[in-house]
Amino acid sequence: MSGEETSKPESTSASLSGASGVRVWPGLTVVAVLMGLAWYGTFSRVWVQWFPAWWRVDMPLLDRLTGGDSYYTHGPLVPIVAVAIAFYIYSRVGTPAKRTRGSSMLGWAVFGMFLLAHLLFTFSSVTFASGFALLGVMMGVVLIWGGWPLVRAYALPIALLFFMVPLPLAWIDGINFELKLFASKMALWLASHVFSVPAVVDGSYVLLSPDADGLPKTLVIENVCGGLRSIIALTFFAALFAALCRATGLWRWFLLLMAFPVAIACNVVRITGLIVAAHHLGTDVAGEHGWFHDLSGILVFALALGMMFLLESGVLVLGRILKRDWFDARLLGYLNAIEGEKHVAARTLHPGVLTGLVLSAALSVYWVNQPQPAAVGGMAKQVLPTRVQVGDAVYTSGDLVLDDKVLAILETDDYVYRRFAREVDAGEPGFDLLIVFSKNNRRGTHSPELCIQGSGEKIVSKGPVSIGTGVVESGEPLSMREVVSQDGRRMVYYLYIFKSGDSYTTNYTMQQATILLHGLLRREAVGALIRLTVTVQDEDLESARRLARDAAARLMPIIDKNLP
Repeated sequence: MSGEETSKPESTSASLSGASGVRVWPGLTVVAVLMGLAWYGTFSRVWVQWFPAWWRVDMPLLDRLTGGDSYYTHGPLVPIVAVAIAFYIYSRVGTPAKRTRGSSMLGWAVFGMFLLAHLLFTFSSVTFASGFALLGVMMGVVLIWGGWPLVRAYALPIALLFFMVPLPLAWIDGINFELKLFASKMALWLASHVFSVPAVVDGSYVLLSPDADGLPKTLVIENVCGGLRSIIALTFFAALFAALCRATGLWRWFLLLMAFPVAIACNVVRITGLIVAAHHLGTDVAGEHGWFHDLSGILVFALALGMMFLLESGVLVLGRILKRDWFDARLLGYLNAIEGEKHVAARTLHPGVLTGLVLSAALSVYWVNQPQPAAVGGMAKQVLPTRVQVGDAVYTSGDLVLDDKVLAILETDDYVYRRFAREVDAGEPGFDLLIVFSKNNRRGTHSPELCIQGSGEKIVSKGPVSIGTGVVESGEPLSMREVVSQDGRRMVYYLYIFKSGDSYTTNYTMQQATILLHGLLRREAVGALIRLTVTVQDEDLESARRLARDAAARLMPIIDKNLP
């Protein structure tokens, strides 16, 4: 038997239209429905994360659209664009297929691996990984249906779907903070040296010269101003631009790679404009919800697209100068080669594919609709004493209560939240200590940065802090992570660490991966978030930092001993 599956040869025109279309559409429809069921749980959570304000009928439409995860407001456009491109490709080349034994074996391997990964991630509620698994399943299905010719034809719309799956917010937050600092420093240099505007950057804040009344002016650099929203959205549009542009070959990849520096440069321009506008027109104009702030958000995107067009024009001009043919007048020119080849029709009603998707859809729907009982326990409350000495002072505590909404998100009520105040000199600052203990549940051990920003506070600085050696029983040096936030004139200092099993880490991803691995191996998947909070008084950040570190050095040995 030859490497190619036996199939009656057909001419290109016959196989890509008419009767071929009749065979293709029933299979496509059934597979689309099954994939929709299998990934319903994943993308329903993703959409709620994108737009939690959609259900707020009391809010304007614009606020509903931008009230969710602003880094992926472009997300719903992606499948629409991908489907439109797929329809265009179908009108040009139909469903070209040339199935070989090698392509079929690889297709089944990819299909099975990513389908299994989807079931694993759905069972574990790792939604972003389940979303990305969809791309692998689709690529495997395409290989099974039609081999490499079908993959060549439809790889673009499948690849574009990558941009509709949000990355974990813990990852985004870390990247965004660094981008924000970089863009702010570059903008400050431009504002000072080009526009002669005196300003100083302090974390997420730009301190400007006082106004005419002698009042200080402060401009807040929001997370969405720092570049990540534009980089993610612009990379999607740049990928689309590179696929549809007039340049050919490697120059398409060049234009795609330029999206990152273009986005950063445009955001530097925007922040520079905000600083200059705040200096001359006031922070109410350049600050959040100010007309210049909102207008610049639109103009910076137009500027980025204009720069992409200029880069494309530069490539074409260079090609004419060097007498190179880098111009492609026809949309999706790579389809020209496929049009000139002879193929058979793709086989979309494949029983093996349908069986796998039916089982996946059934299991996914079952798991998604299972009730998620809150983990109930009292372990955390047994960990902390109600009275403790820190330095020369004695602190007593009273319990605080997390509201029902927070507990529903954490899926556990096993926590202790205490406010420690001095027995003597009650006017001196105290501290809060929160321990969320989660058994077989990853959600309880959440990333504090997300809650801090979700409550409306702005993170102005963060980084590691050494607590010392010998604090925990293992004797290893203990390092915690500090976060400084500000909301108006109120500044708060946070110090936190994660515990997973016997180990401590400040890396949220590592801690989540450890808990997930233990859960999949049916071991005890136990974790905890330990967080100290000190309100900064009189802008004395160093005193708040010292109190938090002293409290951590005193309490962590107790927590390490009592928390399993």
